[in-house]
Amino acid sequence: MPRAMKQIMKLCNIRLLVMVTFCVCSLSLFSRPLKILFVVGHFPSASQTFILNQMTRLIGRGHTVLVYAFHYHLNEYIHPDIIKYGVLDCLLYGTLQDLPECDIIFCQFGYLGKKIVESKQLQDWLKGKKVVTCLRGADTTARVKKNNHLYDVLFQKGHLFLPVCEFLKKKLIKLGCNAELIQVHYSAIDCAKFSFKKRNFPQQGPVKFISVCRLVEKKGLQFAIRALAKLVRTYPNIHFTIVGEGPERPHLEKLIKQLHLEKHVTLCGWKTQEEIVALLNESHIFMLPSIKAADGNEEGIANALKEAMAMGLPVIATRHAGNTELIEDGISGYLVPQKNVTALFDKMSYVVAHPEEWATIGVFARQTVEERFEINKNIERLESLFYQLLGT
Repeated sequence: MPRAMKQIMKLCNIRLLVMVTFCVCSLSLFSRPLKILFVVGHFPSASQTFILNQMTRLIGRGHTVLVYAFHYHLNEYIHPDIIKYGVLDCLLYGTLQDLPECDIIFCQFGYLGKKIVESKQLQDWLKGKKVVTCLRGADTTARVKKNNHLYDVLFQKGHLFLPVCEFLKKKLIKLGCNAELIQVHYSAIDCAKFSFKKRNFPQQGPVKFISVCRLVEKKGLQFAIRALAKLVRTYPNIHFTIVGEGPERPHLEKLIKQLHLEKHVTLCGWKTQEEIVALLNESHIFMLPSIKAADGNEEGIANALKEAMAMGLPVIATRHAGNTELIEDGISGYLVPQKNVTALFDKMSYVVAHPEEWATIGVFARQTVEERFEINKNIERLESLFYQLLGT
């Protein structure tokens, strides 16, 4: 064999050995279980199942999950998955002293990431660890309204930032976050818990509208109630159920009385997820006309919209924050301008008058959620992001 050919083969063998070694090392890195410390404000939190879903799925994939909570709600509703996965056994709370060793510090809101990286007592502990911060609506809107430099230290010391929609990514970049450290990571739902159902116009009883949300200004419920007051003049057999609690409840109760809607609107308070699923199953149209609140607070993308869409409900929402990333107007749901009672009334009237569209809209809505907002796919990508981060 010519000498030149032998040298070529030798080089090829060396390159092959390097490639195999790299693949084995990569496989080892990507297969070892991680130790992930979730940093949350309150735990347990009945309204934050989106965080609990991440915890339980990561546990299910063989990772060690620990939870540090600044506040422990002893009398809070305990979600069944907290017991099933033993999450309370992983819970730490109180002071920031004696936090455990971990690979990833996973801060669930921007203000929590800020607390961690700015804590003087944690500076030695932080060395060698990766800080990942998830950012949601209020983080990059209301919280920074008076101080655009609120997260400067977090942006310098954090390693990965996960806004829950493209809308919030743009806001992060404007605030000074390095775009190369940002990955949009949509909040996801467990589609298996939200069974699809074809929606038809009721043969008996009212057309049932429903909203599920915290009763706060940015949910825009006052506009929904005002639009409903106009709708019942044309369609008196309408009922609107609002699920949730919050500081806006007294204002909404007063508005319902002023508009003489006591027979058409029910504020039913907080419900468990199982009760919410039952109410969604009985309903025909979901509504969430989110707005930019006076304090600047905006949504990311409301998980309640995803849950309703997964169950086949036609949804009416606003062109607000990340909603256009979830809903294609007239295809997988309906969109209207913010704070526009007339436009909301017109859309509600249209949807009630065209029940032949409900089933098709519902099918596309379910497909959208399954393809882009489903928890198992979400966790696979999150896991991959963690491994890539540690690999650097």
